[in-house]
This record gives sequence, structure tokens and C-alpha cells, in this order.
Amino acid sequence: MSNRASGTRSWNEVETITKYECLFAVRTGLTILLPLMEEFDGDAISFSISPDNPHDIIVTAKDRKVILKSLKKEHLDASVARGFIMFYETKGDEVVRCTPCNYRKA
Repeated sequence: MSNRASGTRSWNEVETITKYECLFAVRTGLTILLPLMEEFDGDAISFSISPDNPHDIIVTAKDRKVILKSLKKEHLDASVARGFIMFYETKGDEVVRCTPCNYRKA
């Protein structure tokens, strides 16, 4: 099952990720589990808070952008203060990559 809101898109479209799981701990901050993302291959990724909704983030990777919607604002506030979010990418039930995502002020 895909976590993509839309199946096909061009390189300049923004993709919305709809299926993910959030874990938050005061000591370690926000961790988001989601299926392996080809957009996260290679270069460092960064996130910013969406100017349209304070519960959404825009993740920029390479020349692509993905949006994660409906996150808890208090978790995002803590992530901005810490300067990062951790993405744990999975294949099946196994974590295959841990990807740090730095905050980038919009």
C-alpha cells in the first residue's frame, strides 16, 4: 500500500504523504516512521512549517518537496526549537534507514 496521496506526478509537483506514524518523546523529540522514500536518497533534507497550516510541514529533498499533514503543533514547536526531526524509513516491518531532517526557516 502506498503512502502517497497521488499516484503519478512530475518532478515539480508537491506530493502529500498521508500515511505515517509519529512518535514523540521529551528527550529525543519527534520521530516520524514512514515507508522508504526515494526523495530522501542522496542529499540532506530539510523541513519548514507550511505557511498555509501550522500543523503541516514541507520537506525539501533534492529538487522535490513533500508535505506531511496534520502533525501536532506542540510536536512541531519542539522540533523547530531542537532544529530537527528524525525520519525512520521502513520496508515492510523493518526500519531500513534513519534520516535526520534539519529545520529551515521559511
